[in-house]
Amino acid sequence: MSNVTNNRRSKPASEIRRMCPQQRARQLAYQEQSKDVRKAVTASEHRVRERCAAARENVPAADATQEEERKLRGALIGQLKAAEARDRIRLMRLRYQTLRTQEINLMISWQSTAQNAIRLHLLMPVKEDKVALHDTLDKIQRARVEQLLEDKQGLTFIRS
Repeated sequence: MSNVTNNRRSKPASEIRRMCPQQRARQLAYQEQSKDVRKAVTASEHRVRERCAAARENVPAADATQEEERKLRGALIGQLKAAEARDRIRLMRLRYQTLRTQEINLMISWQSTAQNAIRLHLLMPVKEDKVALHDTLDKIQRARVEQLLEDKQGLTFIRS
């Protein structure tokens, strides 16, 4: 049923008919609905409820395999997002260190004296680039270096 209450000051039907449509709509909004209108409202509410119930019944239940696939997919997406976040943080750190090193080198190069430059270099250490030290000697060169290192008396390279 409707929650509309009867208006105590309801106007007679003849007066309502003489009103313009906007005023008539405002006046009738607070009046009790007619039986035909109430039947139409309840019928439409009933149809809406039936359609909602039918929609809920037609939804198929998810299989266990689909649920497992969804969980695996979610875990994989989580791992990918975590890897991307780690990569972004690593790149930010590298960018920060590079900019800091460049700034310190610039400050050191603009010092007026070498003594001030050395003092600033010692106070603000620049992160040195790591140099990959790999073996550049071939077998013959390696044998020659070992021969020179094993020579305790220096007979191999000191000639008289």
